[in-house]
Amino acid sequence: MTNRREQLLRATSEAAAVFSRFPVRTRTSFDVVGAMTELGIPLLFRPLTGLWGASITVGQNLRGVLVTTKLSLAVQRFTLAHELGHVLLGHETSFDETIGFAGRYGPKSRPIAEWAADTFASELLAPKSLMLAASKAHGWTRQAFMDPTNVYQLALRLGVSFQATCWALAAHSVLSEETARSLQDETVKELKLALAGASLIENPWADVWKLTQSDSGVVLEAGPDDLFAVHLEDDASAGYLWQLLDVGSNTNVVEERTSDVKSYGAATARVVFLRFNSPGLHRLVFKHQRPWNKQTLAHIDISIDNYGKEVGGYPRRFRERALAAAVGA
Repeated sequence: MTNRREQLLRATSEAAAVFSRFPVRTRTSFDVVGAMTELGIPLLFRPLTGLWGASITVGQNLRGVLVTTKLSLAVQRFTLAHELGHVLLGHETSFDETIGFAGRYGPKSRPIAEWAADTFASELLAPKSLMLAASKAHGWTRQAFMDPTNVYQLALRLGVSFQATCWALAAHSVLSEETARSLQDETVKELKLALAGASLIENPWADVWKLTQSDSGVVLEAGPDDLFAVHLEDDASAGYLWQLLDVGSNTNVVEERTSDVKSYGAATARVVFLRFNSPGLHRLVFKHQRPWNKQTLAHIDISIDNYGKEVGGYPRRFRERALAAAVGA
């Protein structure tokens, strides 16, 4: 049996290889379902009782992954990555009642194969490159991640849990281990309430995204009940107002809030809260323009996949491809 250091190096190396093989492009999160589908690893979702997931290996060539449908999107994704780690690291069949989000900082008592799979999952879903991209876009400095609100928003963009993001920040030396351990105990419920308030959060399991112009041009993976708080600053003194373009009846603006103007001619800050009426692929397009002549100063264009977690059977895209192939036959 190799030691923990050798397992750490192998887990990080395998994760880096998989990540480089499947570029994220405009996504903010790694497409772990797509990667497993392309790697030809059979994947099935079932409402398992007492298990988060399992990796099944029979001989040299037979392998597969089973994941429960009872987890949230972020935890389901991490479990998928964990089971993928078991397969690619050559581990024997594993039935996992839980998954460790701490990665390399997991307790020494954790079996080495599970610890290595945890580390693989963290390195694959929360690599330094994705963290840097999000931080650069939003102006998040090292000090900014002392604020749990920013950690939460980074977690949403990475598609992992708040707790997993705290430990990933520690793994990349953004936070100390002590700070990560302290931050992970923050209550996400309170962070969501601070962003939107209880009256707007219909589903307590839904997330609240703080979107700004910095998110323009990206693809976000969200849940079907998630709430999007779009923060806008109107240059009203010059006649420029942010306007949501007509993107169909599926977009539901639930509330709009305007902050008080503190001085004459100052920009007016608004927050537009919206969600989508059904899961699917959506676009949010805002333009900062003069209403009378449509002269545009800036725009926001965000693509959102809010199908959420897999709900049963084969992965959604596998079913879609099979159906397309059947229709085209």
